[in-house]
Amino acid sequence: MKQPLNYAILLYFGRHADGDADAVMTALAPEYGSHRAFRRPAVIEALMTAKENGILEETGCGLSGGGLVVRYRLTDVGAGLMRRFL
Repeated sequence: MKQPLNYAILLYFGRHADGDADAVMTALAPEYGSHRAFRRPAVIEALMTAKENGILEETGCGLSGGGLVVRYRLTDVGAGLMRRFL
């Protein structure tokens, strides 16, 4: 059984210094590509929710052909939560 998608998204940031929705999707596509919730808007929403809960913080933003790209990284609080609970 696969881990929940939001769990896998947070684990991505435990292994990478930073990333954006596209980087997360590329990394998780082999395992979650056929998952019903594995859509760019849902991944962006999960990242924004983690940011609002203090788990992730924005490291920068820019424009690409697909629109606005926001980069995130794990906060100290988020890293502590991951060590304790994930």
